[in-house]
Amino acid sequence: MARHYGTQRSTFVKASLVWWFLTGILAVPVARAAENVDVRIYSEFQRFDPFGNPLAQDRETAPREILSPAVARNGHLSVHVVVTAPEGANFFVYTGSNPPDILELKLYREYFSRCGDGYCPDWLTEQKSASFASIPELFRDPAHPAMNRQTTRSWLLDIWARPDTPPRRVRVEALIKTGTWIVAPMEVRILAPVVPAVTLDVTGPDVTGVDTKRAPRVTLSQAAVIEAEDIAKVEEPSSATAARQLLRYLAGLVPEMPPRILRVRDVIQRNAAEDMLLAKALEARNPRLGATVGFPELNLLAWWPFLRPAMGAEWYLRVRDFLYRFES
Repeated sequence: MARHYGTQRSTFVKASLVWWFLTGILAVPVARAAENVDVRIYSEFQRFDPFGNPLAQDRETAPREILSPAVARNGHLSVHVVVTAPEGANFFVYTGSNPPDILELKLYREYFSRCGDGYCPDWLTEQKSASFASIPELFRDPAHPAMNRQTTRSWLLDIWARPDTPPRRVRVEALIKTGTWIVAPMEVRILAPVVPAVTLDVTGPDVTGVDTKRAPRVTLSQAAVIEAEDIAKVEEPSSATAARQLLRYLAGLVPEMPPRILRVRDVIQRNAAEDMLLAKALEARNPRLGATVGFPELNLLAWWPFLRPAMGAEWYLRVRDFLYRFES
């Protein structure tokens, strides 16, 4: 019996040591990891590297707070969900809206690519909500040893508003599940302007439609847009891709829609093309422009990056602001 009791006691001591090791040593870093997880939402023009720093070519001295962003009907609102956490953190990424069926939400994982001396988020893969993630993404990657120090991962949340949705506000959240829930909320404002639908059964370059606040039915001919990839280099400012669509508009050319959504830059091109489609529709309904090609205000805004080279990539958001205010 004594020998049996000694064996039980030895086993109990070993089990106790294992328990204290797991709870006293391992649980502390896990708890700290959960406490130190941070999630923030940025505009589509603010990209972050794997180490929590905004890309130098996109950096804003005062980035826009994405608390109540606006979206036109039949248009997209795209934001970066940036999560920073200590090494060893594991978490789930969720998205949701309230009411749940007003907006269409898509979540894309952003993959980092080499750009210059660093890394830029570029390629996208659509994810289901919830999406599991960890920091770092890969341990001891021989091809990219610097990524072993990764502290930040990012997702692109793509939001689409249906064309027949009445103007209203919808709560949208990015949620991180660690030991607790961490919520990054937005109040998305669905505005009256409607991005024209490009249809195959409309002929001629004219814009047709009625009062967009009552019956949002505005269509453009197929010739009003072309399908073509037209993106800037990944190491250029993210606004450089949007600027291409703005300059096409000012030159009297039709917008270009990307054939598919594969990269962050494809999303930026699509959103800018939607802005220019909206500008075309507003222009056709605005008799004060007369024979003028495009809005003079947009011509002035297009010069901002040249007049102020140190300006960050979010200068393009002023173009979108003008179009939304003009219609509203």
